[in-house]
Amino acid sequence: MEARILKLALCATLSASLGASAALAASYRTQNFLVSAHSQRLAQEVAVAAERYRQRLAVDWLGQDLPPWTGSCPITVFAKPGLPAGGATSFGFHRGQPLGWTMQIQGSRERILDSVLPHEVLHTVFATHFGQPLPRWADEGACTTVEHRSEQTKQQDLLIRFLTTRPNRGIAFNQMFAMRDYPRDILPLYAQGYSVTKFLLARGGKRQFVEFVKTGLANQNWAGASSRYYEIRDLSDLQTTWLDWVRSGSPAPGFTRPAAGTDLVNPIPRDPFQADPTPSNGFPAGALAQAGKQHQLLATATSTAASRNPFAGSPAGWYARRAEAARLQRTQRSQRPSKTAAPAGN
Repeated sequence: MEARILKLALCATLSASLGASAALAASYRTQNFLVSAHSQRLAQEVAVAAERYRQRLAVDWLGQDLPPWTGSCPITVFAKPGLPAGGATSFGFHRGQPLGWTMQIQGSRERILDSVLPHEVLHTVFATHFGQPLPRWADEGACTTVEHRSEQTKQQDLLIRFLTTRPNRGIAFNQMFAMRDYPRDILPLYAQGYSVTKFLLARGGKRQFVEFVKTGLANQNWAGASSRYYEIRDLSDLQTTWLDWVRSGSPAPGFTRPAAGTDLVNPIPRDPFQADPTPSNGFPAGALAQAGKQHQLLATATSTAASRNPFAGSPAGWYARRAEAARLQRTQRSQRPSKTAAPAGN
């Protein structure tokens, strides 16, 4: 599924749940953004930060600023202490140009400004630069690298859990690099995409990463792109080299080397749309125990708050909603009549 389809489904869900709130009485406009929030101060703060992120992220990743958009990107902000962080950005493409921006973000003020907003703004920077949807691992992986260190550490911790789970929940690179859809077991995509992006950034930096993705998109020859930009022969070699890097502790500030004796299993090909092999109430003990309970509440719809708010419960609820949107889209595809059976003119 293209990013636009999934994100539109998410925004529709969020709008239906929260869009009627009368609390969003304030707005603030900048050259590229129109922000609605519960206070004028917050609206201005988010709008100014969005412009700053747009400029800085473009220069950082692309080497140059972006031209102004022809239409503003509306941002709807729901901020509250303790509110789980999440966001969804929708857009389409016409002749290589993005259009129809819509961004909705939520969380505490702190997490909105240091994680959710830069993540979502980088999606818009990439959409403007590439003019087409990116592979899911590259888009979400790169955007996660601009979040607060605490959020990145969560992804690193999840990655180690997924690579040590039986059955293994890693995604083989020949599958991951071809993914335009969000798989049903979506959390490993985020964690592994983030880790692979960090690995490539460590070897060549952000602008080389952008050129690598650009080349891979142009010809779908990711093995050739890996050889050209990283001197790694093919995706199999890339996967092995990356896993060795993870075993060594993913050399980067703030990350912990896997415990001695930890067996990280090399991901093998599997059905990317199979159900999550870990039951919703079967998370490992420790850091994920509470998240597991929250995920279960979301899945069984026993929480009134979760039924009102698609991001309620935990950060995992955000990903669960993405997976659900992907599932609904696949169902719609399967029910869509074939072209041969369509009425003339369709």
